[in-house]
Amino acid sequence: MLNPDYIWLFCLLVGFGAFTQGFTGIGFGIIVLAGIAFTPWDFERATVVLNLLLLVLNSSIIYASWKECSINWRIVGYIVAGEIFGVPIGYWFILFFGNSPVFRMAFGVTLTLFAANELFRPRVKRELHIGFGFFAGVVGGFLAGAFTAAGPPLALFVYSRQRDPNQAKGTLQSVFISATIWRLVNIAMFGKGITMSVINVAAIALPFLFACAILGHMVSRRVSKSAFLKIVYSLIAFAGVMNIFKSLQ
Repeated sequence: MLNPDYIWLFCLLVGFGAFTQGFTGIGFGIIVLAGIAFTPWDFERATVVLNLLLLVLNSSIIYASWKECSINWRIVGYIVAGEIFGVPIGYWFILFFGNSPVFRMAFGVTLTLFAANELFRPRVKRELHIGFGFFAGVVGGFLAGAFTAAGPPLALFVYSRQRDPNQAKGTLQSVFISATIWRLVNIAMFGKGITMSVINVAAIALPFLFACAILGHMVSRRVSKSAFLKIVYSLIAFAGVMNIFKSLQ
């Protein structure tokens, strides 16, 4: 299910995804899964590895940017209330449909929309009502449960309330951590569990994740994001289109 021949490729994907998340605050899960889609690894098992790594990643980003970020706990509360419903539904989806044409189609569409969101940067010009946080949490929770990719709906809502990206980064990582922990609870209680093979793969990839996340955060203070992000999300869009075509074969 987690063929060891692909572990080094997985570590490279983890490093790239962690650098991107440290650089921008989102992107880790969807980038790694976009690469895993071209390997024989089981999607559900791979996402459990990602969940374990995400706990470390989100925590390290909050720690690295603690003096700059500002966690808005009111926003976090509304989003987490929605995640309580969204995450289990999303995990049920991957548990029963992972590796099927239905899942590949949904995953491909999600990748494509995620890339389009980041490439064209839609922004809400006015501050959204705090109540929208619940609905963002449901949608983001579903995406986190199914694809470990809660970024776009949560980022759109949080950035409408916290305009400074450096301050919003802390709030985003907090709701990402909440979704990750809740997903792990669902995996342990209702899914296939957290096995030793999953833990071993996560432990091997951990040094790559930690080093690249910190590097990404440091570089984000000095380098323009524009060109880098266009390349990253163009690759994600390509992976999305390829998964859509695969689902039709």
